[in-house]
Amino acid sequence: MTDPSQESAWCEIALPQLARNLHHARDLLPGQTRLCVVVKGDAYGHGIENVAPVLMAQGVDHIGIASNPEARALRAAGFKGTVLRLRTATPQEVQQARGYDVEEMVGSLAGLGALISALGRDGLPRLHISLNADGMSRDGLELSCVAGRHACQQIVRQAETRIVGLCTHFPSNQPGDLAQSIARFQRDLSWTFDNTPLDRASVLVHAGSTLTLASGQDPQVDMMRCGAILYGIAGPGPQFGTTLTLKSRVISIGGYPKGSTIGYDRTTTLEQDRVLASVALGYANGYCRQLSGRGSVLIRGETAPVMGKVSMNTIVADVTGLNEVAIGDEVVVYGAQGPQEISTHMIEGLTGRIMADLFTDWGQRNPRLIHIEDVSCTSD
Repeated sequence: MTDPSQESAWCEIALPQLARNLHHARDLLPGQTRLCVVVKGDAYGHGIENVAPVLMAQGVDHIGIASNPEARALRAAGFKGTVLRLRTATPQEVQQARGYDVEEMVGSLAGLGALISALGRDGLPRLHISLNADGMSRDGLELSCVAGRHACQQIVRQAETRIVGLCTHFPSNQPGDLAQSIARFQRDLSWTFDNTPLDRASVLVHAGSTLTLASGQDPQVDMMRCGAILYGIAGPGPQFGTTLTLKSRVISIGGYPKGSTIGYDRTTTLEQDRVLASVALGYANGYCRQLSGRGSVLIRGETAPVMGKVSMNTIVADVTGLNEVAIGDEVVVYGAQGPQEISTHMIEGLTGRIMADLFTDWGQRNPRLIHIEDVSCTSD
């Protein structure tokens, strides 16, 4: 929580919109498929301590994390459900996470061996076998080869009583690619259940992502893991609103004559007299240098182009002709102000970065103002 009157730049987090996004995401789930909410990157920059109460209020029972601090934050917030690490971890990480009751992924026989060496068989956490399924090729078993099938059987033989899940991550959500990946994953699942003692009824099968959910294709799993859609990123309709807005303030206003140059390296020269406003944020706040001379901000509900290079803590906006701009005015860097909006499409197009990347960056670099209201709603 922060007081924006005391900050030069900040993020506003809309928890009621998060609750609505969660409701709409559940509506898209196929059949009896459950949802695992992903809170990697400190809940995509929103703060796990802020997001967890919303998830608990709406009955979320599986949450995906990447790091031990994220697991610790969830448990500190009172979450009692299943915490699943969505990558393989070092034995040291697994050992340090034992107090947070984290379910872990294993994707190689060597990885399981390292865990057994560090923890002993009796000390193994609940495990999910990651299957590559001709997919990401980063931490999963590839069952198309003899070595991969042998490793899978050995993993089950050595840790059968601790294995509670089978999973994959689809590398592409283009319709044809995704259909092929789903079919391949189903074949790998069938082979695993046919050639190991694992019982399908006792194993949680999970896959997917926001883009898989938005695709409309059914991956035929027990659970889908989604993050971005909850934060208004890549939602398949206008009901999925953004949950984060980046703001700053005007700190200086001045008139500059034709021929003046702006910022480092004199990259911009004024072609006529202009009124310029300095805004208190820059690349230290996550405002990309790719936006130098290309981006825009909103001041008093009107668009003001960014001029010159982005500095560490300051950008310059052209406010010529804007009505009564004053020092201290709120500046919207991403989001809406009045009828105007600095949209996802605009920011991603100009920076070459996706909003998940930017949200994580902005939310962890800047103070956060939390809008709470009623976050227990299950519909609009």
